[in-house]
Amino acid sequence: MDYTVGELAKRAGLTVRTLHHYEQLGLLRPSGRSEAGYRRYGEADVLRLHRVLALRDAGLSLKDIAPLLDGETPPPLAQVLATQIAQLEAELLTREHLLQTLRNAAKRLQFQGDGGDAVQVLLDVMAMRRIQERHFSPEQLRAMRRRWEALPEAERDAVEAEWPQLIRQAQAALDAGTDPADPAVQQIVRRWRTLQQRFMALVPEGMGAHVQRMYEQEPEIARQSGISAELMAYLRRSRDTLPELNTPGAPDEQH
Repeated sequence: MDYTVGELAKRAGLTVRTLHHYEQLGLLRPSGRSEAGYRRYGEADVLRLHRVLALRDAGLSLKDIAPLLDGETPPPLAQVLATQIAQLEAELLTREHLLQTLRNAAKRLQFQGDGGDAVQVLLDVMAMRRIQERHFSPEQLRAMRRRWEALPEAERDAVEAEWPQLIRQAQAALDAGTDPADPAVQQIVRRWRTLQQRFMALVPEGMGAHVQRMYEQEPEIARQSGISAELMAYLRRSRDTLPELNTPGAPDEQH
């Protein structure tokens, strides 16, 4: 049975314009013409259209489909699919990180309320996204994100809310000239170390040095967090007064 272009389009759930586009690309040419010169599609054409749609729905671009159908030495379908799978996986990783960036921006705005600078928040999380992508692969970022998201949401929110408060307390003590050995400062350092260890426990094995290097090399992190070199030095002096924390090989108090 032959079909007109309109009949084939209707049965395939496409538009006539789409079939014309496929014809222009060489993907589907009518095998015949009516006496009046109208396109006629036969069984072989229908089967070819099915292959085109199947490959398109599998994620292949139209330019990649043509060689599979007509090339003298077309690449193996398995090879084409493997390439497409790799491309889609990379795209998913990128989109996952972008999604997390947007979620972070929304959460910061929620914490700040109406008085926050929404544009600055967005710029900050965009900057952090670029920093993370410089130091970690998409796979590493996904691994850390999944470990973080495995924590109960209430616990994640509590940690995220406590860090800024702790930093402000430490900065206030520094500004007031409080002795690093003061018990109040020592308590800040103890709590700082607890949060730091909780964070580092979420870092997959072998990535701790990468995290440390990121904090050391990226001044933007210090700007956003408020953890200046002067504040870090102050906290280290306080740590040195605590025997239980002042041990060889202990990591610095990085957030």
